[in-house]
Amino acid sequence: MHKLVISAVATFLACTGAASADQLSDVKARGTLVCGVFSGAEPFAFQDPATRELRGYDVDFCKGIAAHLGVKPELKVISLEARIPELQQGRVDLLAAVLGYNAARAEQVVFSNTYFVSRQIAAVKSGGGLTKLDELANKRISTVKGSSNIPMIQKSLPSATIISFEDGPAAFMALIHDKVDADVLSEAAARQLAKKLGADASQIAVLEPAIASEHWGLGLRKGEPAMEKAVNEALVSMDQSGEVDNIFGKWMGSGSESGMKRSFAIAPIPR
Repeated sequence: MHKLVISAVATFLACTGAASADQLSDVKARGTLVCGVFSGAEPFAFQDPATRELRGYDVDFCKGIAAHLGVKPELKVISLEARIPELQQGRVDLLAAVLGYNAARAEQVVFSNTYFVSRQIAAVKSGGGLTKLDELANKRISTVKGSSNIPMIQKSLPSATIISFEDGPAAFMALIHDKVDADVLSEAAARQLAKKLGADASQIAVLEPAIASEHWGLGLRKGEPAMEKAVNEALVSMDQSGEVDNIFGKWMGSGSESGMKRSFAIAPIPR
């Protein structure tokens, strides 16, 4: 009898473990998709000052994926440094948080298909004597704490001093107030932040060449093939329906403050 009880308990635990191991089933049973977003990178995710609502490119992708999975989106604001731990520890289901692909991150998380390609550039003040990227050697450069720009800067400009800030606007304002010589950020964010300066936008210049072109994916936990398949299928469906074009146009297209053209496809990230 004792052995039968132990066997029954073991079977129950095994079945429970198998059920909980399927993240997609858990998400659908719960009825919500918890998305980790970084709210300090307009136009990707930011808090609307009027409504206090989270809005942006990443937010709309989270909502789109949730709709295709048949669940409601739940947004959780996280820091750049906490993105991967929050995902690994199960506190979020998916990262829509300006997550650029690199080999080190790919060892920790699964990347979805590309949903954005970011040209990472160095912005400087016009008239300051800096005209080329290599002139930033031994200079002070701002960026966001925990961002993938940090290893990019270290690789391209190993002698530069990196000064990290909590969010994009703070790093950009450090440049405006001459606390740093340059700010490394995505071209989309640079265009928007410069335009927000109004008449002073002409004081910002972009150094060539770009630091890098970075493919962004939605971050997923490893060992969840059903979830990975469902998210990638949702992205393809959103692209085919025109939803991806609509999201890009809304936040970065010709009618936005960034004024960019979409130049990427929803496709696996090149390794």
